[in-house]
Amino acid sequence: MINLKIMSEDNSNHFRCTHCGKLLAKDNLEAGHFEIKCIRCGALNVLFRDNKEQIVVTDPNGTILFANGLTELITGYSLEEIVGKTPALWGGLMPKEFYATMWHQIREEKKSISVELINHRKNGEKYLANLIISPVLNTEGEIKFFIGIESIKNNLK
Repeated sequence: MINLKIMSEDNSNHFRCTHCGKLLAKDNLEAGHFEIKCIRCGALNVLFRDNKEQIVVTDPNGTILFANGLTELITGYSLEEIVGKTPALWGGLMPKEFYATMWHQIREEKKSISVELINHRKNGEKYLANLIISPVLNTEGEIKFFIGIESIKNNLK
């Protein structure tokens, strides 16, 4: 499932620093991993190093800021094609109600979701996946970004 290093999530679905408990607010995007620096104690909370799932980080509007290399392998889109777009590039196959409910939960309720959905690769091949999306909030409780972690269940015809 989610492989977070040095990072934990409390019961309220807010990501907090494991060193001092403060809500995390600052970020640093680098190739291969995603880091959030705690503004209280300065500890660096590192996520997604050597992960086995597709990982995508978006801004609050869903624009992709970061994708790991596995995203490129799974979707067939290059990282250059992915960054700056939305995950609709390989998604969008579920009913409109599905996406309305998803956005309401992660954006309005600020809660994580875990769903099963159908996506497609650049070549049109469809696949079934498990997706977890979690909002990351700043110290004022506003959404800073969303983290999506997708694992393939199987290919579809």
